[in-house]
Amino acid sequence: MTALVAMGVAMVLATATAPASGKLAPAVGKEMQDAIVAVNKSLGLESWPAHGVKPCVDRGGQGVLAKDVTPEGARNCAAAAVEKGLPELGKSYVLAILMGEIGPVTVIALGTGEQAGWGAYSCDPARACKPMKINPGNKWGKRLDDRRTKACTDATTIWLPAGQKACLAEGK
Repeated sequence: MTALVAMGVAMVLATATAPASGKLAPAVGKEMQDAIVAVNKSLGLESWPAHGVKPCVDRGGQGVLAKDVTPEGARNCAAAAVEKGLPELGKSYVLAILMGEIGPVTVIALGTGEQAGWGAYSCDPARACKPMKINPGNKWGKRLDDRRTKACTDATTIWLPAGQKACLAEGK
């Protein structure tokens, strides 16, 4: 009988820490998309400069995009881009900016707390960067899971807010 009681307590505790609905709050989903677009514009990612948006970072001049962007420059521009109007940043989700040798490469939003297990990643200006359930069992969910793994294992990843991550316990 004691084993049954212990098993019942374990089940209650497991469900108490799981998200209540398994769904992403619509306001959080929209804000995640807005945050990704703001950072993309600021860092000149996903062809935003070709759409007339002048990025905060300096990648070179007069059509020459050959200048490397430092992590410090990327961090400063991204932080300024999300400074206002994103009340759930750091509460319901965080942003990860994956870096390459030449500078920022892509941005992902990862849910935290009750929104854990959800995420969104950069996309072209003509598409919506809609959040999805991180699910390695389907093509897009696997891509998002791979990006989360890379962000969590690469020391050069820039996290916003600084010091907050959304990584799995096993180091992913």
